[in-house]
Amino acid sequence: MKLLRKSFNPWVLVFVGTAIFHIWRGSLEDILIFGGAAALILSQVLGLTAIGLSRQPKVSSWLIDAFILASALILYFSPRHSLLNLVTLLIFIPIGIFLLMYRDPVSQMPPRPQVLTARLVWGVWAVCFALIELVAYVGSKLTGDLGSFPTISVLLDPVLDESFGRAIFVALWLMAGVYLFGVRRR
Repeated sequence: MKLLRKSFNPWVLVFVGTAIFHIWRGSLEDILIFGGAAALILSQVLGLTAIGLSRQPKVSSWLIDAFILASALILYFSPRHSLLNLVTLLIFIPIGIFLLMYRDPVSQMPPRPQVLTARLVWGVWAVCFALIELVAYVGSKLTGDLGSFPTISVLLDPVLDESFGRAIFVALWLMAGVYLFGVRRR
């Protein structure tokens, strides 16, 4: 097929599968996040979009720190599931798209063995936790017992119900995202 590139991005399966799972779950925010990411990645893999910056943007650390602090403060002072909370979390989507919308060079050096090992370790970790979450979710729905089959969100609810826990969790989540996006890496 003319549109397909020479390689396949396995993240397509992850995001499409997660989007379908959240459609089944009925979580609008997660559908927007994972469905949007799936559509974006699919459009690039199929060669339908060739848009993007010529190289990955570099963002100053003070701006990243200020954004993380502002987000944590907003989530600390706003009630959980409030409109302000939702808007703050949805703002992360266009920021993430901006940080990821760059074109890789056509020719790249093959990955080093350490990179291949790290990909394998992260991939196995992600698949294991996704399966655990799926089994817990299906088990809790079939039995009606969240205590015997707690999902990650059920385990995190006590922490996220507290303003301080929600602010710290989101700050750590954003810092991990900055690291995984490679925004501050040389």
